[in-house]
Amino acid sequence: MAPTTANAATITSVATMDTYTQRDRPATNFGTSARLSTEGRAGIWRHTFLRFNVQVPAGQHVVSAKLRAYSEASATSTQFVDVSTTSGGWTERGLTWNNAPAAGTWLGRAGGFRTGSWVEWDVTRGVSANGGEQNFKLESGAQKWIGFKSKESPSSTLRPRLVVTTAPDAGSSTEAAVLHGWGAPVSGDEFNYAGAPDATKWNVYNSLGHGGNGIRSPQQAAVNGSTMVITGTPDGTTAGMSAKFARQKYGRWEIRAAGSGDNEYRLVSLLWPDSGNWPCEGEIDYAETTGDWNLIKFFHHYGCTNSQTSGSMVLDISQFHNYAVDWSPSGMVGYIDGVKWFEDTDPAHQPPASMHQTLQLDWFPHGTPDGPGEMRVDWVRVYAAGR
Repeated sequence: MAPTTANAATITSVATMDTYTQRDRPATNFGTSARLSTEGRAGIWRHTFLRFNVQVPAGQHVVSAKLRAYSEASATSTQFVDVSTTSGGWTERGLTWNNAPAAGTWLGRAGGFRTGSWVEWDVTRGVSANGGEQNFKLESGAQKWIGFKSKESPSSTLRPRLVVTTAPDAGSSTEAAVLHGWGAPVSGDEFNYAGAPDATKWNVYNSLGHGGNGIRSPQQAAVNGSTMVITGTPDGTTAGMSAKFARQKYGRWEIRAAGSGDNEYRLVSLLWPDSGNWPCEGEIDYAETTGDWNLIKFFHHYGCTNSQTSGSMVLDISQFHNYAVDWSPSGMVGYIDGVKWFEDTDPAHQPPASMHQTLQLDWFPHGTPDGPGEMRVDWVRVYAAGR
């Protein structure tokens, strides 16, 4: 199969440095201030400087960028704060009026906002398509102080941020295996046939559902020539299946999957202990929803007390994405569309024995009106262990 491309992503970066300068205090640094300041009065003049480090996923490029800052003063419809690019090289604790860089390309202005509101500037023209370090300067001609929360604000949710939207590069791969050089698969299933899942590769469940809820029926899992589809009914009849292949300690697993439907259904791609000795031998849920089809999670279960480490990412799960896990003696690393999003390197958390892939659409009834659910898998691929 040809390499796949990722869907658009939204990346929010919090300022790595910010400060302001003041004309009537030309040698003073304000890098520890919880406020950023702009002001246009001739004897005072205040300018704000911000820096962000934007991490663009491999195989993607920036198509939109919005600078956002939380206001501590209002501005009328005729009072504006302008944003421009500026050069780097300055430091948060070293910048003063005397050594501040000049404004570069003017990017836009914002006005007519209230105290205690998010102010937004479109800075797309000033952000590199490949991301990296981005520097901005805020200036105002208003004859008053207009300030914003800085990265030193006690409230982390009110700190300046740069919200970037990316799109895939033409023909780029977003498979972890391709981007990180895992070589050829040693096993898996491309689902390039029709009918029931291949019985030489899969054990399809015929049992009660997860936690005794609903049932898992082989009739709910079918391959349509290119995709394996698990369908869940409103009353909790669904399916799951475990791989007979690649039962191994250490290795790399990757699937391409999507899901949608009622919030009582949960898509799960996981590694399960070959011995069935759970929880003592662990469980690696490297792609799992928990009732929200716009949020994916990673759960690393370890130890007989079923302790966990976890990670989460906002993601449109109705669209196909590549989910991967690299289990090595060094630890556990999770990838989405080739980008690392989870890591646990604590030796005490390592599964003690071999594991295998399972695919499940689990039903978690919670008393609200029920609906159907669906899990779609393009392929499953397993690779040899790394170092």
